[in-house]
Amino acid sequence: MEIIKRYKIVISLIISLGLTLIVTKTIFFAGAPKINSEKIRRTIKNSKDSLTIFKNTFTYKISSKKIDYGKILTDVPAVEYAVPTLIPIKKSANSQPIFLAVSTPIPTIILIMPSPTQVLTPYPSPRTPTVFNKYPTITTGRINPSPTKYINPTASPKPEPTPKPTTDPLRIDNPLDQPYYNPRLAYQCYNTDRFIEVYASDVSSASCYEKVRSAVSSNLISVSILGKSISINKKAYPAFKAVSDALSKNRVAKAYRINTIGAYVFRCNVNASTSGRNDLCSSGCVLSAHSFGIAVDINWDENCNGCSNYTMPMEIVDIFESYGFRWGGRYKSIFGSTIDPMHFEYMYDLCKDLN
Repeated sequence: MEIIKRYKIVISLIISLGLTLIVTKTIFFAGAPKINSEKIRRTIKNSKDSLTIFKNTFTYKISSKKIDYGKILTDVPAVEYAVPTLIPIKKSANSQPIFLAVSTPIPTIILIMPSPTQVLTPYPSPRTPTVFNKYPTITTGRINPSPTKYINPTASPKPEPTPKPTTDPLRIDNPLDQPYYNPRLAYQCYNTDRFIEVYASDVSSASCYEKVRSAVSSNLISVSILGKSISINKKAYPAFKAVSDALSKNRVAKAYRINTIGAYVFRCNVNASTSGRNDLCSSGCVLSAHSFGIAVDINWDENCNGCSNYTMPMEIVDIFESYGFRWGGRYKSIFGSTIDPMHFEYMYDLCKDLN
């Protein structure tokens, strides 16, 4: 009996130790709880996202009309991203500095910086001279002064403060419900003709997209994403700037190290085209979203095209999606295409008419 008791004690100790290890490994790690409010919030959001994705894709999957998004959405990263470098070359006759913008493979762009606005100090209005009567009038007798009239000044109304907007006008509350995340609608606004219409002034695509390239390259502007400058389309600047501001305030985003980043480069979409990436004169060339300055790739060495393991934090994904961007990391789950976790493309303005 004594031996049985000892065995029971040993077995109990082993079970207790095992349960302790299980609890420690699942709930705590190095003294920090694995289950916290942030993880609960993230889990709830992921569950809602999964339900939305299922709702958008179920009808499409059972329908007979399907689009091969594997040849439309997926794109490989570009290496030769073009970020213009401004080099001062001379001053014009009116003292306006002229800069030479050098970039590859974009043609040379000459930017003339406007002179600072001159603030003119208005001349003071001339004072009205005081006229003195040479011969003052002398009044005799008793003078009955008239009672002094006191005028109560009318108090000027206090200006009412302009109410601050309670919501961000650019922010989207339901990004996964947008047409560009719906496989039944996405292809209608994700094509070269639509890109040219919105972001290249609807110019002709003839002559190897020369007019398209010129229209886009003359409409570029820089924006900073977590301290890294990229060239984007001016029409997409408000969305990129909103993302930039939101990222700079997010703790997780600020801690994420960006090693490589790129946006504008004029080339063909490799997967969607039957030509080479730089063969713009081929009839099989389908322009990439990068060609219009509305897409950005972040850390393609860690978030490579087709890689199921990636480092892109979901907090960064949330911010981009909240301002009308589509994330390549959802290509597989929604469109059945190759996952592209480095890739974000601004889609809201292209697809808003389908809402």
